[in-house]
Order: sequence, then C-alpha cells, then structure tokens
Amino acid sequence: MAASQFNNQATLTSNGQIVVGGTQEFQPVGVGPEVEYRFLLIRGDVVVKGHGQGHSSQWSGLTDSGQPALEPGPVLALGLAILARRDANPGFTTVSWSEQIELVRS
Repeated sequence: MAASQFNNQATLTSNGQIVVGGTQEFQPVGVGPEVEYRFLLIRGDVVVKGHGQGHSSQWSGLTDSGQPALEPGPVLALGLAILARRDANPGFTTVSWSEQIELVRS
C-alpha cells in the first residue's frame, strides 16, 4: 500500500496557481500530527513546484507563485512527504512517489 498519493485531478486556478491534494496513509506511531509535502508537476520541459501540509488521512498543496504556466491536460506529478519522527530515534522519514494526473481549469 502506498503511503500517499495524488488525487486523479489537479485544479488550475484563475491566477495560474495549481491546487493538488491526495490521501496519506502514514502510521501514526512516533510521527507528529502534520506531514510536510513537496511536489513537482511536469509536462515536457515545463516544471512547476509547490508545497503542502497533511492532516489526518488527507493532504493538500498549492504551487508557488511566479512560475511557468501549465495548460490543462496530463501532467507527471512527483511527490515527497517529510515526516518528523518524535520517538526514541528522532529524525526525519521521507517517502516519494510519482503518478500521471490530469490538470483541469477551475
């Protein structure tokens, strides 16, 4: 089972930013209540980055402003989840994945 994934669609807003989200299925033992996310959306030579936060069984994020524009259609989505471990062996755990998703206008 994947530790996280993207929803099938991401939404292109009127200001050019993109809203993404998905599920998170991390084990709560030794992990803080929030998970930080970083992601890239890629089509051809255009790469757009963003960040988000996870809570409970969901996460959501937004692309950073001032980046190249992506048009609606299929994009490759790369995700990275960063979890802070607060157990007997504190540190970070990272999980990465990739999926093909659809970018749609809002």
